[in-house]
Amino acid sequence: MPQTTSQLIRSVAVFLNETKPEARRMAKEVMALLRRGGVRVAVCRDESSREPLSRADLAVALGGDGTMLRAARILAPYSVPLLGINYGHLGFLSGTDLSGFRSNWREVLAGRFLIEERWMISVEVSRGGKRVFGPALALNDCVIRCGEQARAILLRARSGARFVAEYFGDGLIVSTPTGSTAYALAASGPIVDPGLDVFLIAPICPHALTQRPLVVSAGSPFTVGLAARHPKEVPRVFMSLDGQKGCALRLADEVRVGRYDKPFRLVLDPRHSYFEVLRKKLRWGEM
Repeated sequence: MPQTTSQLIRSVAVFLNETKPEARRMAKEVMALLRRGGVRVAVCRDESSREPLSRADLAVALGGDGTMLRAARILAPYSVPLLGINYGHLGFLSGTDLSGFRSNWREVLAGRFLIEERWMISVEVSRGGKRVFGPALALNDCVIRCGEQARAILLRARSGARFVAEYFGDGLIVSTPTGSTAYALAASGPIVDPGLDVFLIAPICPHALTQRPLVVSAGSPFTVGLAARHPKEVPRVFMSLDGQKGCALRLADEVRVGRYDKPFRLVLDPRHSYFEVLRKKLRWGEM
């Protein structure tokens, strides 16, 4: 459930896509408003920005959901709440836009906003019993899919120790409830309330009419192994997290998706519910 905070904001970490002129212009205005309020401001570019993050009361991401996802991974160990100021195409995770921030920045600095805790996934890849990737974090999803050869791949999935199914097709999405409105939605998955403790498993173009998206408990790790249908098959497969980082997979590799032990803290507009955002951003429920 969202939580109301009254903490005064004295230090803010700022994330932006510095390759985009609009983001740079937006950052100048936002940082000027923050400094007018007597706040220390630091721009964070990557995971090495430990000092400003360790003392930040709030983080601000300027851009669309891609900037939010990158910031979420960096912020996760610090439990710093993140406010998204959107100028991107969709901005589903953003709490406001630039116009809204201009009107309400004093309220933000006074700590009068809502925080909703969203859980993240921690992903590892093992090869021959040894870890070759991770642990790495994602807020939306872990995607395992065929490479440039565009040939169907065989994946074997387990929930904890329980065998789930073999999936033959273009791949598989293991999504958090937050990520249910991202790639998993395009793969015909359901929208999942972000307060639920579940994984959404969505096949990508399965070669079976009976394979449909599945919702399973997040209390056990979900493991996906890459298998071969034929002895001489050498599939090209890639695993990606939030569409931003990942690694190539080999036969018999296993991808283990578990729940990260610290929540991601998302700043929300207290005037709008999750379902209002669905209706506005996705036109959900329209007749």
